[in-house]
Amino acid sequence: MAITMRSLQVILLLVVLCLSNLVASADMIKYNGDNCTIVCEAPKEDALGVNLYRRRSYQRKILYYFFATDKLTVPDVYKSRVSIKNDKKTLSIEIFNLQLEDTGAYWCTHNVYGTENPVETGVFLLVQEPEILPASSKSPKSNGMNDLLIPVIALTAGSVLLLLLLVLVVWMVPKIKKLIRSTREGERRSNNEVYEVMTVHRRKEFT
Repeated sequence: MAITMRSLQVILLLVVLCLSNLVASADMIKYNGDNCTIVCEAPKEDALGVNLYRRRSYQRKILYYFFATDKLTVPDVYKSRVSIKNDKKTLSIEIFNLQLEDTGAYWCTHNVYGTENPVETGVFLLVQEPEILPASSKSPKSNGMNDLLIPVIALTAGSVLLLLLLVLVVWMVPKIKKLIRSTREGERRSNNEVYEVMTVHRRKEFT
């Protein structure tokens, strides 16, 4: 049992290493539903057409393009998913709506009178599921907005309060001054009346 578990651990380790090497060596990394463009070398003058192959677990022909009639032949699974552009210098093959099964090594071959000459350059395409961001990733933004709104609201409230206090002071100061003046005048009048009464009383006493 120990040997079996150790063997499984070794196999899992090898699989992880293979997958990491696969991702690291990928020429193109796309997500499910994306598009990709594969560029083939310029065809030779005597080439009749070009083939595009893909290999993952087995080799599969993706398309054949015949130069004389510009006819494009593709399997049913790739119909409406493949287009080709030939500018006489390079062949640009675009694959739409990529699927996970499209992962693999792609290369072109030129058909020269029944014989296929493989093109030296090729590309490895890795198609993977798109990353799903957790819902909590939006919370920092909302918290950031809240943190920004709090000082703005506080500053606005403070400004309004300060303005109200200023208006109140400007409105109340004349009232207070007027009240003080009237109070002082009243005190003066009462003092004068007392003084006059006392003066009249003393004159009467002397007479």
